[in-house]
Amino acid sequence: MGDTGKLQGIERFYICPETAKNAVITLPLTELCMPAQAEHLLTTYASMLGTEDKRIAAAILCSWIAGICGAKYALLTAADPLADALRLDNLSVQLIRTEGYPEFAFLIHDQGEGAYDQDGNGKELSRELGLFYSSVVRPVIAALAEASQTRAVMLWKQIYNQLYTFIEEDALDASSTCSRNQIHSQFQAALWELEPEVFGLRSNPLRITPKFRTDPDPPHHTISVKATCCLAYKLRADHGYCGGCPII
Repeated sequence: MGDTGKLQGIERFYICPETAKNAVITLPLTELCMPAQAEHLLTTYASMLGTEDKRIAAAILCSWIAGICGAKYALLTAADPLADALRLDNLSVQLIRTEGYPEFAFLIHDQGEGAYDQDGNGKELSRELGLFYSSVVRPVIAALAEASQTRAVMLWKQIYNQLYTFIEEDALDASSTCSRNQIHSQFQAALWELEPEVFGLRSNPLRITPKFRTDPDPPHHTISVKATCCLAYKLRADHGYCGGCPII
């Protein structure tokens, strides 16, 4: 039985303390780094989504993988020792059947406290994030990219889309404009410091300048433009593009 108490606050990032009863597939992240296993997961997920296109499955899966990225960032900025538990050999991904679209959750096997002690230095935050992205997320993205025949940079942008959504949610809960601005600036600074080598690419795919537009749907609030299309419109003929889609 997992320690639910330790995970309070990061369950919003799809982190769970124990195996879901209705999990169709439970796969250690170390195995998800293998293209054959990644293809098996994508094929199963695509079928549950009602498509044969593994590119769509990979794109949407990466919005869920952004959960462990969001959890890592949140735990590091809070100097929470649980940040050390988010390791490749300590996580499993679960594909869960629901009454609607299938969902994913990430299981932490050992919630033992690590030794991370943040001193408030922004470069230390970026260093820890860099180690996490290169050792945990990059191998998974590489396998998914190969299995789905998708460029890795596009999958990283799917992760950014959801990460930015998390930050916007945090900013909405902030008590002042100053706090909201600080949340956004700290997030951007931490990601922009990351070197391209972290991702195995020529440039940092998370070094993105936010863009905004007026939502075409009522009540016409200002919304952020996504870094790339989430491809959700391809699942249903009546879905259409999201208001923040860069295609429109």
